[in-house]
This record gives sequence, structure tokens and C-alpha cells, in this order.
Amino acid sequence: MIGRAFAYGAVSILNAVANGRGVTLGIDLKTASKVELHKGEGRWNLTINGEDKESRLAEASVDAALRLVGERISNFHGTIETQSNIPMGVGLKSSSSSSLAIIMATLQAMGQESFEPSEVLRASVASSLASGVSITGALDDAASCLLGGVNLADNLKRKLISSRRLPDRKKVVIRIPNEESRRRFINIKQVKSFRKVADRILISSLKGEYWSSMTMNGMLYSMLLGYDASPSITALDCGAVGAGLSGTGPAICAVFDSSNTQGIDKLRDMWAKDGSAVMTADTNNEKGGLVV
Repeated sequence: MIGRAFAYGAVSILNAVANGRGVTLGIDLKTASKVELHKGEGRWNLTINGEDKESRLAEASVDAALRLVGERISNFHGTIETQSNIPMGVGLKSSSSSSLAIIMATLQAMGQESFEPSEVLRASVASSLASGVSITGALDDAASCLLGGVNLADNLKRKLISSRRLPDRKKVVIRIPNEESRRRFINIKQVKSFRKVADRILISSLKGEYWSSMTMNGMLYSMLLGYDASPSITALDCGAVGAGLSGTGPAICAVFDSSNTQGIDKLRDMWAKDGSAVMTADTNNEKGGLVV
């Protein structure tokens, strides 16, 4: 029994830690997954980009998918293969993308060729919480990885509030510095004391002011987590319509009108001067799904 599926990446417009509600934007980086199931107890083997790995999230994702069809992971063994061009652990929603791809591939392996997106999203939230990779369950992250466009979710209530297509494609420049995410150092109580600030950013996002919301969110979380915010300011100076920290970092994303090639090239050169990796992506309105 074999299934194949894919999901996209995403970046933050509003991080959900402060008030439980987050806004994310789909980008066209992608994770593809192949899941092969065999009945009976046994080992689960996982490869990520061709390398043998261990992942609580991968097995939790298979388990969450099997529960949707009335089964348990203890009744199966098999292999999980993922291929992704999304950098891991830097705030680009690689965990949600991987979880979704594995869940959908598992469902296809079980003979399910169609399913409700809401069920897949719930399964992704469950696997993220069960494996400990997310503080909030990351429904907002998963929504943009699966549905594309701009998605607003109440993570505390596990409710998708809105999902909108972007009216025009933008270019996203991504800076990945040579430092680890500071997620494990986050002071949840301190972050939640900025709930009202996050609420204002949320209101701005609801009005469609995505890029100013991204910038304000990036400045807020850079301050709270101790990141240098000057790369975001540099991006704005180069003509970005919005720029800021994605997730808990360390990735910083800058959104440009696609026609501003001069500003994009200038920023890429400036961001790369300190040895940071710099990559580009397009915003994404497409949905993830099965490989058929």
C-alpha cells in the first residue's frame, strides 16, 4: 500500500504565540512524501532528502492519518520518504508542510483518494502537538501549506477563520543566517503580555494590510526573541513592501512586487555579505494534494 502527496511552505504575517491567532502566507517551496504501509507490527524507516532520519513528527503524522480511517499505527509498519526544498527549523513551516504531505500520502495508501481539507488540517494539528514541534498546534501554518494564499486561524479554538487568495503574485526573498532558532528560549508569559499589540496587527491583516502587518509582526518578535531587526530595515530600504521575521526565526522574509528586480537583486547581494544563505520563492495560491 503506497501513497504519494505534497504540500507547500509558508511564511508568517502574524505569529500566533501572543494571542493564539496567526496569519500566514503560502509560498511555492514544496515537500513531497511517499508512504508505504505494511500490515503488522514492525519498524518505521524514515528518509529526508535521501538521508536516514528519526522523527517523532513523521510517525505522529502517520498515526493521525490512520486514526482518520479508524486504524492505529501499532497495526502497521513501513517507510516514510520525504523530499523538500524547504529549509528545516528556520521558521518556513517545514514541519507543517511535511506533516501534511505524510498525512495525505498515508490516506492515499489506505485507499482514500479524496478527503476533506479540514480533516487533514485537524490531523496535522494533532500530530504537531503530539510530537511537540509546535507551541500552538500551528493550524495557521498548516492552512497556508495546504490551501495556499493568506490564511488566518484561531489556534486556540482550532478554527480556520479565513482563507483568501492573493490577487497578484509577489516575490519573496528569504534570508537564513548562520544561527539557530531561538524558539526554545521563548518566554511565553512575556510574549503574551504583548497580546494587544498582536490584536492590532490582526486587525490590520483582516483589512488586507498584509505587508505592513508582516513588518510590524517581524519587529515585535525580533525584539522579543533578541534577533537583529536591521536586515528587515535593509529590505524595506531596497523597496520591499513588507519584511520581517518568520515564525520564531531565524529566517527573515521580504516581499517584493515581482517587477522590482533591481530591488530584489540589491537585497540578495546585501543579505549575502555576512555569509547568510539567501533564496527566493513566489507567493503561492495553489493547494497541496495527492500525486495521482
